[in-house]
Amino acid sequence: MDHHPGRKENRELGLTVRSRSSGVRAFTLIEVLLVLALIGVLIGLVAVNAGAFVEASKYEPPARVLGKAVMDSFYFASESKRTTYLSYWEENATFLVSDGTGKVLANHGIFEKEDLDELREEDLLPRVIFRATGPLAGLSGGDSLHEDDLLVIGRVPFHFGTSMPFQAEIEIEGEEEVEIIEFDPFSGYPVAKEE
Repeated sequence: MDHHPGRKENRELGLTVRSRSSGVRAFTLIEVLLVLALIGVLIGLVAVNAGAFVEASKYEPPARVLGKAVMDSFYFASESKRTTYLSYWEENATFLVSDGTGKVLANHGIFEKEDLDELREEDLLPRVIFRATGPLAGLSGGDSLHEDDLLVIGRVPFHFGTSMPFQAEIEIEGEEEVEIIEFDPFSGYPVAKEE
């Protein structure tokens, strides 16, 4: 048997393993640099995506903002026992909740203020139309006797925690479909559409 200092023989596998005199195993410099490079790449990917998340957080879908404004309208009408109104100010893409005197009780903007000028110039602000839900008639009970243009309202009244039956039409430039949301007059929640 050939004995060399610092070498051990493994007779089962026929391998010779060199061990350090202290007996401690460690990573090589190349292994450490490789791991650090991989961590750097992962941090770079996260940093790029984090910027996109920050930009996306400046925009909240108009339907969600409208839902918050409807809930606020119900709340203020219930708490004050007075009529409150929900309206949409297109110039600032903001849903306003106001009382009978016109005092704004709450406002819900869709965009950050610094983005409004650019969106306004490019005509990208959403258009919102409130429409009263007309009384249903007809053979199937699903038609209204009133023309849609006659049912357009500038602001939606809320009385003591209820509202008139209404729907909101949200049109966003560049999107093909107009989103129509009908709200329950007693809860303020959107009514599920029948398929």
